[in-house]
Amino acid sequence: MAPGRQRSFAFMNDCVNPLLIPLLEGRAGRRLGRQLGVVEYVGRRSGRPRRLVAQYVRHGRTVRIRVGTADRKTWWRNFSAGHPLRLHLAGDRYEATAHVVREDNDVTVIAELEDPSR
Repeated sequence: MAPGRQRSFAFMNDCVNPLLIPLLEGRAGRRLGRQLGVVEYVGRRSGRPRRLVAQYVRHGRTVRIRVGTADRKTWWRNFSAGHPLRLHLAGDRYEATAHVVREDNDVTVIAELEDPSR
């Protein structure tokens, strides 16, 4: 990976995400969170909780998270098989199960939101 690219990922993970996550989870998330959401999951191998900001598109109970430059990221691999996660979208919190769909070089994490009546 190019050094500039590594620095930009580190900047996002270390500086931008910690600022955006509280905004997206709070009252401001209703407006700011229409395209950006917070993804929370427990790492399959590490067992450690993880939180990150991702761009999403929602259609009913299905949420699609396209993974840009997927070859340089690893978080999405936790969802190779169905794996639980929590999403904060537009100020609301959802439980979901997600899996990965790969089409050529495109990687998308598809989350199916749980029925709120459960």
